[in-house]
Amino acid sequence: MQPRIFMSCFLLLLAGSVLGQEKNRWLTVEPNHSTIGFRVPISGGVTLVTGKFTDFDLELALVNEDWTQSEATFSIQAESINTGIPDRDQHLRSADFFDVEQYPTITFTSKTIKRIDDTHFEANGTFNMHGVSKAITLPFEILGYDGKSIGIQIRTQLNRLDYGVGSHFKHTTTPNFLAKEIEVEINFWTKRDKRKPKG
Repeated sequence: MQPRIFMSCFLLLLAGSVLGQEKNRWLTVEPNHSTIGFRVPISGGVTLVTGKFTDFDLELALVNEDWTQSEATFSIQAESINTGIPDRDQHLRSADFFDVEQYPTITFTSKTIKRIDDTHFEANGTFNMHGVSKAITLPFEILGYDGKSIGIQIRTQLNRLDYGVGSHFKHTTTPNFLAKEIEVEINFWTKRDKRKPKG
């Protein structure tokens, strides 16, 4: 199995450069209670296909309980896509869509985090998928924090054509069968890393 790079595929918060500050490191997300899901409108929104990625990782370092001083990285293994239909999943892994042999990992690395209010934030950073890197803003919400674990929710949209995913795919009978805008739904639950922070 490949190393988990894709949620390492949302939040590598590197606080080591900030001298004299306490650094909290957070382990890989709890996979049994975390989800990276998506929804794709089909045939002009007549129906939806839903799916998820099952292999992902997250690294988060929170500096002095201040999200705006922190950074985050998540990674996803594209091969782990699962829509519940094996033949469709195999097609999505092929060169027609994610081309997982050539582009195995999807990543996001934050550069800055902006506070909107007490629980809502925006992470600005670089998102890489299908060999294409773009600067994006990911809105996220802190659903819970008890000093030992953090619950994070992300709701956003991505245009798959911006990354060349399925850009040459044509349905045999229905024009514009597959929507460009993909709804992304992510829920992370982390646990505190008992290892000593680096640096």
